[in-house]
Amino acid sequence: SGINAEYGDGDRSGNVPAGTVVDQGVTSTTDFDFYLNSHQGIQGTNKPAKYHVLVDENKFPADMIYKLTYHLCHVYARCTRSVSIPAPTYYAHLATDRARAHLTNAKYNFDSSDGASSVGTSGAGPRDPDSRLKRS
Repeated sequence: SGINAEYGDGDRSGNVPAGTVVDQGVTSTTDFDFYLNSHQGIQGTNKPAKYHVLVDENKFPADMIYKLTYHLCHVYARCTRSVSIPAPTYYAHLATDRARAHLTNAKYNFDSSDGASSVGTSGAGPRDPDSRLKRS
């Protein structure tokens, strides 16, 4: 099935149209999963994203989940075209990159008396993270 595609449709490069959903044939017979090609190919071959619905507490019909996923691919602020995965996924990736950068620059204190690690900004310099594990 698809949001706006018919069999044999394609753009000039032979890619399936944006919004094409595949939920039969190559998907699991026991799990709720689907492939969605949410964007037009600029150059080369499109690669659709695969989605697994883990929990659906709202009991949405499958078509509504497909459309929601498709429309979320159009709200990414850094791009004027639709993107391959939903914008919240891109934003989560950016947030984890920023957190990793902050944690990489932080100085760690791993030798507290209770065994817990803490982040500090003392001028003592970097410490060996394995120092607690070494036996005398």
